Amino acid sequence: MRAWLLGFAVLLAAGAVTLSFGAGHTPIWRLLQQIREGDSVALAILRDVRLPRAFAALLVGASLSLSGVLLQAATRNPVADPYLVGTSAGATTAAVLAAPLAAWLSGLLALPFEQVLPWLQPLAAFGGALAAVSLAFAIARAGGPLRPERVLLAGLVLTAFAGAATSFILYQFSDMRLRAATLWLMGGVSLPDWRLAVPMTLLLVAALLWSLRAAAGLNALGLGSDAARGLGVDEATLAKHALWWSSALAAIAVSLGGIIGFVGLLVPHALRGWLGRDHRALLPGAALFGAAFLMLCDVLARVLVAPAELPVGILTALAGAPVLVVLLGLHRRTAVLRSTPTPQGAATDAVLATRDLVLQHPGQATPTLRDVHLDLPGGQLLVLVGANGAGKSTLLRVLAGVAPATSGLVLDHGNVRTQATRAPDHVAFLPQDPRAEPGLTVQALVALGRTAFLSKQPWRADLPPEDLLAVQRALAQCQLADRAHEPCAALSGGQLQRAFVAMVLAREADVVLLDEPSASLDLPQAEQMLAMLADVAHAHRRLVIAAVHDLRLATRHADAIVVLHAGQSLGPFAPTSPALRQALEAAFGPSISDLAGLRWPT
Repeated sequence: MRAWLLGFAVLLAAGAVTLSFGAGHTPIWRLLQQIREGDSVALAILRDVRLPRAFAALLVGASLSLSGVLLQAATRNPVADPYLVGTSAGATTAAVLAAPLAAWLSGLLALPFEQVLPWLQPLAAFGGALAAVSLAFAIARAGGPLRPERVLLAGLVLTAFAGAATSFILYQFSDMRLRAATLWLMGGVSLPDWRLAVPMTLLLVAALLWSLRAAAGLNALGLGSDAARGLGVDEATLAKHALWWSSALAAIAVSLGGIIGFVGLLVPHALRGWLGRDHRALLPGAALFGAAFLMLCDVLARVLVAPAELPVGILTALAGAPVLVVLLGLHRRTAVLRSTPTPQGAATDAVLATRDLVLQHPGQATPTLRDVHLDLPGGQLLVLVGANGAGKSTLLRVLAGVAPATSGLVLDHGNVRTQATRAPDHVAFLPQDPRAEPGLTVQALVALGRTAFLSKQPWRADLPPEDLLAVQRALAQCQLADRAHEPCAALSGGQLQRAFVAMVLAREADVVLLDEPSASLDLPQAEQMLAMLADVAHAHRRLVIAAVHDLRLATRHADAIVVLHAGQSLGPFAPTSPALRQALEAAFGPSISDLAGLRWPT
């Protein structure tokens, strides 16, 4: 509702501003006063000059903005815009091509050329827009999966081709017609005949009504094809209809305003920051604010170089190009995570997974890790075992995101993770041999696990209540609650190790990675540590992965065990699985069961 109310208010204000500016610089209130006094000139200025231009700007701005929202929903591409995916370019080429056809029809029907072209041009523009976007999708699908970046690249190719075709057509025009067409191509709103406003307004209203009816389905499209179908949405048909309406709206804009770019990109993105991504609010907001935005741009185009007039398309391009650069940068950082399809074979329920993971250091003869392929669901304690140098620590560092892999993929909840130099927000990692700075208390050390959350409130010296509770829970889990205010220097090696584990647990991450958490602990404490980690995994549905050397601890407390041997991962295995025994014997030798005191079921 706020989108409607504020949008109408902004649109009325923009309309008043638009009607107040013209060649005569007579404000709207003065014109209305003159009209009441019977001034026919003032009436002609308002009726024949300013109102048509203001209404044309309203139609073009609303159409471009609404077209952009529909195009972004249908393509699942946040940087889609009629100007960028070839829709406007195709409509422009067809609209320019309509001029010689209109000349032929005017001679055939004995009608003035100026009466035929305004009616033929929108139809041609719609056909060109629909053909261009269909061809862009066909090109994007060729040779690979349909991805947002492929649609964008195909649209840019079509835009270049359509631009060349348009130039070739214009080259055949006479000088006078060429100048008029060139000015039109630069972008400028006009309404040559009030009768044209009727079908175009009806088309805009119909598109808006259809969009509002389909808003819930458009929201579901953002979940992906399978998820949308699971909600009962015919995503293929809905996306196709959205493209049709988007093309029709682009045709309105091109026929009335020529090429006016980036409106369908600027307005929807600005509104998403305020209204969110719910299309029930975004669609009417886009239509209203898009109309107001272009009306104000048209006023600015008339004022900047007065008494001359700047084509409004130049202004929108100057504003939109830097915004596109920023959005492409953001999209590049998030596209791999959100838009890259999950490779074949990835488990949908895996919290963490790897595909063909390889890590080979420069100058190293053989890789430390090779072809590691794991699917690891939450709610379990997974233990990594292997001989010294088998790659346990290396694998943990790669899973944590602090060491880049040479090749292969790491997937978080089925999404491909980008290379990073720090652990993602949902991952907590404890390396071997951590160090505590002098002067820290135990509680202060454990509170470092909340750094990602505390940095949002840098002005607070004390722990916020929710962070303090997380720290206290972690201290209790590691049996350090009674030593919270003691300096870390007063702790034994085993106690300090437990404090570091508490620090990682305080983050309350979905994935907890621990490299030798039982180091420096005596046998009873090591037993308690593994049992506690298993309880944390089960109680909070977390994935806890620990590298340990004590095989007896692993088989007693782990839900699953992965054996690393010669850089490869074997497993995961159940602790009592005969296959685990074979893997351990391959990694450590055939006498490992007797040396480790393991007893396998017969």
